[in-house]
Amino acid sequence: MSQAKKPRLSDVRQLGAVTGCHLGEETVLSLPANIGAISAISAWVPDGVSDDGLAQGDLSYIAVGTDTGCTMLIDSSQNITTLEGSGGPAIQCLLVKRATATTVASAQSRSLPDTIACDSDGRVSVYAMGQMFARNIFSAPISAIALDTNPNSPSAFIVGDLSGAVTACHAQEVLWRAQAAIQEPASKTERLRPQISDSMADPGISGVCVVQFPDSHGILTNYVLAAGGDCKVQVLSRGHPVLAVPTPISCSAMSAGYFIDSGSSKRTAASTCKSQAIVGDDTGRLFVLDNFELVPYAQLDYPITQVLSIPLHIFSGLHGVDVVVCATRSNSVYILHDKQVVGTYAADFWPVSVDVIGAFSTAGPCIVVARNSTVDGSSCAKAVHVIPLELDLH
Repeated sequence: MSQAKKPRLSDVRQLGAVTGCHLGEETVLSLPANIGAISAISAWVPDGVSDDGLAQGDLSYIAVGTDTGCTMLIDSSQNITTLEGSGGPAIQCLLVKRATATTVASAQSRSLPDTIACDSDGRVSVYAMGQMFARNIFSAPISAIALDTNPNSPSAFIVGDLSGAVTACHAQEVLWRAQAAIQEPASKTERLRPQISDSMADPGISGVCVVQFPDSHGILTNYVLAAGGDCKVQVLSRGHPVLAVPTPISCSAMSAGYFIDSGSSKRTAASTCKSQAIVGDDTGRLFVLDNFELVPYAQLDYPITQVLSIPLHIFSGLHGVDVVVCATRSNSVYILHDKQVVGTYAADFWPVSVDVIGAFSTAGPCIVVARNSTVDGSSCAKAVHVIPLELDLH
């Protein structure tokens, strides 16, 4: 089912505490035939993982969705659990998260994580213990999903759709719903937004995440961020739009984490909150949204399709800015730290979907890359590549 291939790594640039990175021998997980082409993946690892890898007996998981509606879960022992067979709408995005107390069937057996699959018919399906648990249907295809890290709603998640709506959900309940992509009276912030024609504006949501920004009293407050094709990042509080932060062009990807040291955001050993967001666009630019302000981060060579983060402490036990992994509209996946490119995974195919995982099998942090390859001009060979990532530190 798997084979080892030698990864490719471009030259690295020396910087700060991270002097470069290198990639280990990748594991290639082959998938069954006749399930369609891969359209989305999501990776998950239990809490508490470190650079020593998984604790004994723990497993990490990768969810795979296809354009025929098939959804499956692969663990780090390479066992496959089929959650949904082929024959449905295409899976647009996936999220794997810790099983909640309400979905664990038996404390005596190993519990699979919850898997949430969002499709092109606007369905949000929640699978628990390998079985369908709940399904909500929305009015537009789902285009983005993120875990709600608000401690007051530990089992919730956020979805964005192609109509511009953002919804906070539990498995069987909608908590709130907001229309993020709307035309509002011009405010001081909104007047800074570039002028674009109506034909260029796309209301669809390309990314959602949850962050903590300080309020007017300096108290950290949870906000939901939604990025889309209308050249802004919408900031929502409890389902209500409170601010639109303009971006130079439409955002194509977004992720929460901790990316730059600043006066308003600084991570210590006692703090691991996601206090910033990083956004990417079709020109290859990356920006960090820090305390409602957009700060330039880096410029890549290709349009950005996905941006992900790995906390630095997973690699080294140190506390600093996160490692950033960027998928692009090319065969290159970039690894960045502290505004600099420290490495590039150059595949011999164009990745379909990319994620990161804190550990897989005996390896520590890994990049997870999905591949579809045409065989004999017609059939599609599908695989998931798991590439260990190691940092070179001072």
